[in-house]
Amino acid sequence: MSKLRPSPRAPGLSQEVEEIPLGIRRLAAWSWRILVIVATTTLVLYGLLQVTGIVIPVLLAVLLAVLLTPVVKLLTRYTFLGRAAASGVALLGLLLVVAGMFTLAGRQLIAKWADIQDKLVTGFESVSEWAKTTFQIDTPMINSALDEGLAKLQENADTLLNSAVSTAAVLGNLVTGVLIMLFTLFFLLSSGPTIWRWVVGLMPPAARTGTHEAFRRGWKALSAYVRTQILVAAVDAVGISIGMVALGLGSYAVPIWLLVFLFSFIPLVGAIASGIIAVLLVLVLQNWIFALIMLGIVLLVQQLEGNVLQPLLMGKAVELHPLAVFLGVAGGAMIAGIPGALFAIPLIAFVNATLLYIVGRDPSPELGVDRASQEHFAAIATGYHPHLDDADAGVGGPEDQDASDSPAQSVTGSDVPSAATSAAPSEQAPEQAPEFPTKPTQE
Repeated sequence: MSKLRPSPRAPGLSQEVEEIPLGIRRLAAWSWRILVIVATTTLVLYGLLQVTGIVIPVLLAVLLAVLLTPVVKLLTRYTFLGRAAASGVALLGLLLVVAGMFTLAGRQLIAKWADIQDKLVTGFESVSEWAKTTFQIDTPMINSALDEGLAKLQENADTLLNSAVSTAAVLGNLVTGVLIMLFTLFFLLSSGPTIWRWVVGLMPPAARTGTHEAFRRGWKALSAYVRTQILVAAVDAVGISIGMVALGLGSYAVPIWLLVFLFSFIPLVGAIASGIIAVLLVLVLQNWIFALIMLGIVLLVQQLEGNVLQPLLMGKAVELHPLAVFLGVAGGAMIAGIPGALFAIPLIAFVNATLLYIVGRDPSPELGVDRASQEHFAAIATGYHPHLDDADAGVGGPEDQDASDSPAQSVTGSDVPSAATSAAPSEQAPEQAPEFPTKPTQE
């Protein structure tokens, strides 16, 4: 009968380490790495929260760049305008559309403001009478509550004044943020490819091509999300506005459309908040029967969005489970409030598509491989810098690699001269061992 012999000690391991089970050692190795990742992520988030006045405008500029990049490409391709001029025209058009919408909505609200005030007073009086009748509340009790509220208001006058001053500071920061967003948006549209090539050029040569391809997938997912969300928000706004017109409140249709459209970009919470505002407005301007009808219209529109539009459009554009959407919105709101809830899903969609490519599951195989960018990165690795036009589809950053680009054009890059053939015969691009698979497998 053979005797059991202990396994030979691994080279370089002390006796104390060898006595620790292998599973515990692996768990410890994973644990400290996870702790480093969590600590780094926390530090980065903390730093970003300290400069939200810059981060939020830049993120808004990125989302708007996704929306306006196709317009810039069309203007550059079919008109005499250069990329900078086309970017200026697209930016000016966006400002005119936004200003027109807010001006029209504001004029309608100002024109009906006196009517809204009268209806509010009448509604408050009717609610007071209903409360007196139903809960047996007499007038002295109501007056006493109002007097107490006025007393509290006078006691906290200093606090309210400080809040007003802080509100003025917030408005100043808002103006600054808008200016930052507009400048960032213009340069992303006009010289985005150049900026992207510079960012990728800071990485090690072996990681440039893989990073570029991964970010192309992420940018496509982000583009699909933004465009689909705009379509879904427009459908929600049109449906609720039609309900306002049907209930005889057509003069408020434009403000409600704008309100619902903007709130729809906040997943889950925005649709509920805008629906409540629409129902309360109908309750004030009409009566509770019309308010119930408006509530039914809001629920119908939201069911159409949740059960038809979201699965049909958003499901194809962004492969995210509803649980990931819910937890992402909740986490973003806990970290950064409303801006966190707004940017959580676009960020998750971008990171999801990027990581899928890195691990070998290409979410967009139709994009192929950007050969022109590979040649460009190989050329700068050898110190040779060929002139590449920013308008070429195969060279630009992720903002030029949206779903509308032809895969064949992206793969071949026929419009861009090859760096390898343009260089001197003695200069040869060094062999690169890409970190990510050039042609990832699909499940």
